[in-house]
Amino acid sequence: CRVWLAAVLVWGGSAGGSKISPGYAVPGPPDVARPNTQPWVPGRYKGVREQLMGKECGVLFVGDSITQGWEREGADLWKKLFLPMKAVNFGVSGDRTESMMWRMEDTGLAVKTPPRYCVLLAGTNNIGLGEGKQAPEDTVKGIREVASRLLKKFPGTHLILMEVTPYGPDPRGPLRKRQEEINELLRKLRLPRTTVLSINRDLLNPDGTFREGMFRDKVHLTAKGYQVWADALLPLLKKGE
Repeated sequence: CRVWLAAVLVWGGSAGGSKISPGYAVPGPPDVARPNTQPWVPGRYKGVREQLMGKECGVLFVGDSITQGWEREGADLWKKLFLPMKAVNFGVSGDRTESMMWRMEDTGLAVKTPPRYCVLLAGTNNIGLGEGKQAPEDTVKGIREVASRLLKKFPGTHLILMEVTPYGPDPRGPLRKRQEEINELLRKLRLPRTTVLSINRDLLNPDGTFREGMFRDKVHLTAKGYQVWADALLPLLKKGE
């Protein structure tokens, strides 16, 4: 339904029940910076800036509510595994590629020390808030632009580019199909210092349905889902230690 499509990526808690800003519900060019005007963003963005600006950073996580969720469902893992690496969470609920770029420009990604790794998960809201109307090639254009800006900002950093996680429990659903089309294109990208990583096989059953206990709704991960993500990331993040 249209209401679900607009609201599914709203962050829980204070954002619950909030309406999507009408202007933000209309997708713009995915590779042109544009702020996220949803009503819950200012409070989260203030915290994100405080975590980032002038801080030592070993691993920079960039994304939307699924990345933000490392501090909620994934909080135990975040504290145990990633904070010791001086990880910084640059995830904001509802962000599309263009709003990630806006935050990158607004903060200048002004960390005290450049990260050894960036972990980028983008594109879910380009699918959902646009109700599947944005062409996969356009979404990938936006993801590539975010990735390119990160690589340019941090010339010594290795990028871990996540494939978009499963969108909806129905493997035949149109938004799942769109997510899979995006991932096919992501696998074809040729970016320097970049590893494309997928955790989707471990989140899904062989028939493409959600594995039990991996999702708390139709897109967001549970603690078990974040464990899958952590298990995939750690071998990459520990290289060269």
